[in-house]
Amino acid sequence: MSAILTGPVEVVIDDDTEIVPPGLLDRSMMSIARHPRGSIYLNTQSGPLFRSDDEGRSWTAVPIRPPEHPEPQMYHGMGVAGSGRLLVAHSRRDGDMLDLSVSFTDDGGDSWTTSPTPFGQFAPGVPHMRFHEDGSRSFVELDDGTLMFTTTIVPNGGYGEEHPPTGDELYGGRPGDLFSDIVFRSTDGGTTWGDPTPAFPFLNPHESNLAVDPAVSDRVLLMARCQRSIPADEDPADFAARTGNPPGTRIKQGVLFESVDRGRTFSELGWTNYYGHRGHVCAASGNRVVVTHNADYRYTAVVARLSPDGGRSWQQEDGGFRRDLLHSRKFILVPDPPGHSFTTPTLELEPGHFLTTYGWYPSATRSLRVNGLHWHLEPTTADSA
Repeated sequence: MSAILTGPVEVVIDDDTEIVPPGLLDRSMMSIARHPRGSIYLNTQSGPLFRSDDEGRSWTAVPIRPPEHPEPQMYHGMGVAGSGRLLVAHSRRDGDMLDLSVSFTDDGGDSWTTSPTPFGQFAPGVPHMRFHEDGSRSFVELDDGTLMFTTTIVPNGGYGEEHPPTGDELYGGRPGDLFSDIVFRSTDGGTTWGDPTPAFPFLNPHESNLAVDPAVSDRVLLMARCQRSIPADEDPADFAARTGNPPGTRIKQGVLFESVDRGRTFSELGWTNYYGHRGHVCAASGNRVVVTHNADYRYTAVVARLSPDGGRSWQQEDGGFRRDLLHSRKFILVPDPPGHSFTTPTLELEPGHFLTTYGWYPSATRSLRVNGLHWHLEPTTADSA
């Protein structure tokens, strides 16, 4: 079924296939993108890219060899521009997280061009800061050709030890230091990067990915892991009701943000449940938005939440739609992958049909397996009657 569905829907699982067998990866915060010529690319973070030319049914490894960085790299994000240019953000795998670069290829990976990013201009500056490597980082392109991606600024080494976290915050640093996801921009196809802006530092967003609303060119969605102590000016009971967290617990969940000024400023759009902190946002056909994330603190299940109107309202358990991501229906995609705590990037293959990738450790060896789940939407029985 390829029609765009606007009413309440059900999720139907089609198949679940292996992409990366155990033995190749030790961890994988993934990102996924479609090439204009139809291929699908998957970034595995700690290994090569993988490419599928048959809608995710089979995959081929694509090595990344930027000539300026011959040593082993960690790949923190990936995307494809409308021109077909494939971009990756990366750093030395065993480095000090101070050398974040972007490389691109126009020939499927045979040759690469690399440029640095200007993350060091944020307070407190290098060497007191580094970037955070995790997340389902994505590159997106606005209607004027501007490319954007995010990374997280965190304290580096002894700086975080010298100024430790207060309460139950994640990182530390002096009051007023900016530790947050940062949006970087390029107006020349990824050759140079600059014009960085913070995402929403109050909630300490990190591990984020971006999506552009296809119906509103100035509107950008950002899905991020947010983790910090309860704000001092929040009433604990009100905070628990607003976030769905158990009383007295910190923020550790996913938050969906929106920007109506092309990614310059962001505001809260909705929260997932406590420990539903690693998520991904997919802008799909018909102005549908799909958020996928790990289910809860037990790291069991991969779930999806569905919006028919750009994330402004969400399908509820009763089939209705309300502006309530937190209590919206959680569609179970993968019931119980043991040891799952990775990103679950989702791509729409055709209207109403999706591919979600996920990773888990099938044994105690910490040897990761990555699978691809094909699923689609069907109208509910009441909606189709």
